[in-house]
Amino acid sequence: RYCHAYCPMNVDVEDGVVKAVHPDTDNAMYGGYTCIKGRQLVEQMYQPQRLTSTLKKSADGHEIVSSTQALDEIAEKLQAIIAEHGPQAVATYNGTYAFQNSAQLAVSRAWHNALGSPSYYTSVTIDQPAKVFVGTRHGLWGAGGHFYNDSDVTLILGNNPMVSQYAPPGGVPSVSPFEKLREAKKRGQKLIAVDPRSTELSRRADLHLQIQPGEDSTLLAGMIRLIIDEGLHDKAFCDENTEGLSQLRDQLEPYNLDYVAQRTQLPREQIEEAARLFAAGPRGVAISGTGPEMSDHPNLTQHLIISLNSICGRYYREGDTVPNGGVLSPASPRKAQVLPIPLAWGQGISSRIKPELGELTAMGMMGPVREMPTNLLSDEILTPGDGQVRALIVVGGNPLLAFPHQEKAFEAMKDLDLLICLDAYMSETAKLADYVFAPKLTLERADVTLLADPWYEEPYSQYSDAIVATDKDVIEEWVVYWELAQRLGLEINIGESTLPSDTRPSKFDVLSAITAGSRVPLSWLRDNPGGHSFPEHKITVEAADPDAPKLQFWPVGVAEEFAAALSSQESAQEDDGRYDLRLISSRSKYVLNSSGLNLSLLKKKMGTTNPVMMHPDDIKARGLEEDGVVEVHSREGKILGVVKAYDRIKPGVITMHHSWGAAPGSEADDKVREVGANTNRLIDNLTNTQAFTGMTQQSAIPVYLNPVEEEVA
Repeated sequence: RYCHAYCPMNVDVEDGVVKAVHPDTDNAMYGGYTCIKGRQLVEQMYQPQRLTSTLKKSADGHEIVSSTQALDEIAEKLQAIIAEHGPQAVATYNGTYAFQNSAQLAVSRAWHNALGSPSYYTSVTIDQPAKVFVGTRHGLWGAGGHFYNDSDVTLILGNNPMVSQYAPPGGVPSVSPFEKLREAKKRGQKLIAVDPRSTELSRRADLHLQIQPGEDSTLLAGMIRLIIDEGLHDKAFCDENTEGLSQLRDQLEPYNLDYVAQRTQLPREQIEEAARLFAAGPRGVAISGTGPEMSDHPNLTQHLIISLNSICGRYYREGDTVPNGGVLSPASPRKAQVLPIPLAWGQGISSRIKPELGELTAMGMMGPVREMPTNLLSDEILTPGDGQVRALIVVGGNPLLAFPHQEKAFEAMKDLDLLICLDAYMSETAKLADYVFAPKLTLERADVTLLADPWYEEPYSQYSDAIVATDKDVIEEWVVYWELAQRLGLEINIGESTLPSDTRPSKFDVLSAITAGSRVPLSWLRDNPGGHSFPEHKITVEAADPDAPKLQFWPVGVAEEFAAALSSQESAQEDDGRYDLRLISSRSKYVLNSSGLNLSLLKKKMGTTNPVMMHPDDIKARGLEEDGVVEVHSREGKILGVVKAYDRIKPGVITMHHSWGAAPGSEADDKVREVGANTNRLIDNLTNTQAFTGMTQQSAIPVYLNPVEEEVA
């Protein structure tokens, strides 16, 4: 459980101490697959840098206190903040690690509900909120889209699951992705990869479109126009289940192949081939990773991705078998129709921060998902008035390195009346915290494959008990919320269950409440160790209701998004040429965002910096030297970087890994060779902000480079 891939492992334990971890080669789902990050669990548990006590800020930094004392003091401080500012002043931010403890999200959400605070944030709204928003705006098909193992063709934009171990449903599964890709190619599946880099995925693709960063929406618009004009779409499906196709087609008029080829810097023949190959199907799926969502016009890009799937009818129909409906959720019918769910934004309390976005400024709370836009959290902290955030609980995250506009995030963390971090290490954010709780790690706690439950390509699950006990003062994330609820007199309700407030429930009791009524009882999984597949829980799609809603090709906001995209493309043509490179954010196979930088094997393999990786021709043309230091300038800021030749990237594009660097003004701040640089300093979080979601552009950033003397750096 180092990440959301949940790779199963066997563990060698001697005298209560973990000695080694090994792939579980008997697991039929994973086939013994693990990644290099997960295999570092032993060092992660026992390295000296790991926190094993609760810390409280003191005059000299931080001092050790008991978790009980810290919880008592925090509860008292929260009561004072709520009395003065109201419950909305108390916020939670869940980072990537927060998703790895299966009980944490449900308990912390329930705690916020009991408190009456809508100030709930996660990393989802940093890098991919458009998936949620656009899905509800266009409409979600009740039977679901085609799974990867059912697809004849897959189109993947800006995603490399071979490295990230992450793919949205329909993409190459994180369950042994290399093997899954080999199996798909053996059965004849075609793969189209869209990426400015030549990646582990694109090098195995049938067609690689090495696109100009930020032009994903342009490419998709051109492909959809060609598919409609050549009659390659599923006309019968569209006539029966969709609305607004003619309006969408009218808007696509400017996107002829010559225009699209010019904007994307792709050969028009390649665009034609991609469109026809995807349309041929007959089954398939188009998906994107975080790359396009962190780039220009993510709402429009995601709308065109889901529209491409819809015009080609890439959904399960009546009588089809859905490979996996999940085993940890209650049985429910799957119907061949659009789900009647509300728009995922505009429900509940709206963000107080309103970037200038015309009539579509409103950025409300995600209704079904109940989140606020994280990219605006720093402003929610720094902006006085009703609803100002004064206390923040950070669970498994590192806002100081992850939030856009790092300088503003730094000021926001310092401005809080109360900052609490739950982190295994003293991260850059934890160094600023008033209290730091040390959490239990993977092998010290029980868990179940809850997060990935609906992603598997067949019904599968595994429950694991804690492997080793610990006498250290470490505490699970969900327990912090339960303890605070007890002290604040709050009742935590999960589904139809109310957690006891007098005696702390067991982790199993909490998970039982979360998975109540599941297709496979949690008790069965607990009593039968190891991973299990349940083919009997595949689902047959039922007929639609007579009055089922339609999929929407022309919903609210799309016209404005097209206008903004065309306008920005015209502006790009008028650029003065100074910002002649595009910087894209990327992931390393050796770290999970900012986690893993202190593990010895990973550090040895990846080095101590996130270099400016650029094509050798660009290095030569600019008179730069490999391993030299440069300033990377954007319109909003600048950072230092170490030049590294990288011939697998498109000329004119550079890439750096995100979530590196140090706090602004810290002793390590400019030691770029030792800690790297934070690309979020190149971003203003209120510039290029998306309507509805508050998403900020964090990739495809126009930049230029200046060499600097090493002494200056």
